[in-house]
Amino acid sequence: MVSNEKLAGGVLHYQISGALIHAARNWASVLENFPYGGGALIFYLVLFQSELAPRWLSVWGLVGALLLLGMGFLRLFGKPVVYLAIPLILNEIVLAGWLIFVGFNSFAIASAIAGSLFITALVSTILNGFFTKSLDGPDYLAAASASENKVLIGVIFQVTLTASVVAIPIVLYPLLSVHHEILALAYVVARVFEGIADAVMALCQLLLLTLSKEFLKAEYPQTTKSQNEME
Repeated sequence: MVSNEKLAGGVLHYQISGALIHAARNWASVLENFPYGGGALIFYLVLFQSELAPRWLSVWGLVGALLLLGMGFLRLFGKPVVYLAIPLILNEIVLAGWLIFVGFNSFAIASAIAGSLFITALVSTILNGFFTKSLDGPDYLAAASASENKVLIGVIFQVTLTASVVAIPIVLYPLLSVHHEILALAYVVARVFEGIADAVMALCQLLLLTLSKEFLKAEYPQTTKSQNEME
């Protein structure tokens, strides 16, 4: 028979491990705001200076990037004002449509690919959140394993997001570098760091799923129930 002390210690081990993984995932999410917002700021600055895109679209993007950076700083202090990301998100939806249907005359194919990647990144973010909801509940140690297939699908979307945000500046680099090579390279670097943060979040999601499976394999919920019944 498993003693109450041993049982409590085992459960506590999983809870602490889960809390640490959640903390790593949350910090990756917070830190991601800085290369994302910084990269957007660089990108729209090049567009504004070169007049490659309509000025109103570039100004909108610059404002959205600054708000996102502000959101990142606020999140560092525990204030999740996520609505500050809305202007940049809406801007990127409009930008994606502009790139696909209008785009840069001399780089039509690259424009369409970049526009598609912006949409892919946005859709992947939304679907990842939908399929990994079980990882965010208070009972995630039991719920995540029960929703294993959904979580795995969510991780696939997170990996897709990672690939998309890294691919966007690479696709646009030949065009942007013509107008400002250093800023074009800085845009690539910024989004690579963003992709690293996204990859860390995908890894954390997999680790939480694995932890949940190990937790259920150890039969702590069933053991706890049995102990309660005996008492």
